[in-house]
Amino acid sequence: MREIPARTPTYHPIKDPATAEWGLAIKRTDYEKLLEGFRPRDMDDKWLCITEKNDAQGNTTVHWYRSWGNMEYYTVIVEVQDPKQAKENDWAKLTKITWEKLVGGLEVPVEEAKGDVVDLCRAFVGCEFENAGSASRSE
Repeated sequence: MREIPARTPTYHPIKDPATAEWGLAIKRTDYEKLLEGFRPRDMDDKWLCITEKNDAQGNTTVHWYRSWGNMEYYTVIVEVQDPKQAKENDWAKLTKITWEKLVGGLEVPVEEAKGDVVDLCRAFVGCEFENAGSASRSE
């Protein structure tokens, strides 16, 4: 019997990006959860979170994709604070967000993109994001 090699998924970057500064402080436990990312258990999960750890500046990049098409919708840059000076609720900061500017022909405002990322991180990764408040929308 012939062995079929595993297929490596192809991830598609954001087609028409918009970028904004953020500045959302997060706890160490939330940062650690982001590092783990999220792989969908089945098609009902709809989202995939892949984290690239520590670039040359020590930043972490979090990518959110729709799982069934591997289309990227959000990218967030996370800066870790100096561990010697960091406070529990300010261990790291989400400093920049990039998102798909147009979805379904409609422009996505920055606050909606930020709310979506907060919701995704809470629902799929288990983050609390206490400093984000409860203003985010549900899917």
